[in-house]
Amino acid sequence: MTDVEQGWSHGRDRQLWRLLARTVPGGRMPLRGRKAVASITFDDVPESATTVGAAILDRHDVRATYYIAAALCGRRDRYWQLATRERIRDLSDAGHEIGCHTARHVNVQSLDRHDLLRECDLSSAMIAEICGRVPRNFCYPFGDVGLIQKRLLAERFETCRTIYERPNLGRVDPAMLCAYGLFDSVLDRDRLSRLVRRTVARRGWLILYTHDVAAEPTPMGVTPGFLDAALTVLADHGVPLLTVAEAARHHGLVAAD
Repeated sequence: MTDVEQGWSHGRDRQLWRLLARTVPGGRMPLRGRKAVASITFDDVPESATTVGAAILDRHDVRATYYIAAALCGRRDRYWQLATRERIRDLSDAGHEIGCHTARHVNVQSLDRHDLLRECDLSSAMIAEICGRVPRNFCYPFGDVGLIQKRLLAERFETCRTIYERPNLGRVDPAMLCAYGLFDSVLDRDRLSRLVRRTVARRGWLILYTHDVAAEPTPMGVTPGFLDAALTVLADHGVPLLTVAEAARHHGLVAAD
């Protein structure tokens, strides 16, 4: 494989491709669900997301989508200890969705067509080995994507999630789903309540994403108290919490199984 990048792209050419990915019309589809839904997703999947986070979800009897870089399971990176393959298998067995975050957590803009498809093949094979099923949904590492990569991944996965902050309302591009960071550092209960009310009014799909779950999380993580509060806010507004796969079916972006 060619050299890859593990970080955000700053070059002007990459910025242009990123803009094109956001603005050039893709296969936009209407959200057809009769009511609003929400999804909570965990990126990279630190071990705390599979222990502390999963325990909180279990108390609320809800399930999430965990996007893993399958080749890195069990490793320690600069921020946290990543969940082991055994932890990921337990999540899948408990009904959580396991999604693709590339095999090695690489910026997809650094990959040509051949290497991007190889990266997805490797990740899908690893996730199938761990969970017994191939991933149906994808999340862009670092939130970074260009138009070419978006089109390739749209052919491979049912949905692809970004980190662009916007509720998914009306017509959406399944390959550019938007999400809000569920981080104590940037979000509070009042703002979350406003986002939920806006989503309910338009019968949309609110996606939240985070990483670690800890009493003192990284700036990209959430405390147990705020994760619990977020689930309570959704329940108080009557918004079901679904996995990404379930929400995509609810809104008619993919055919029902």
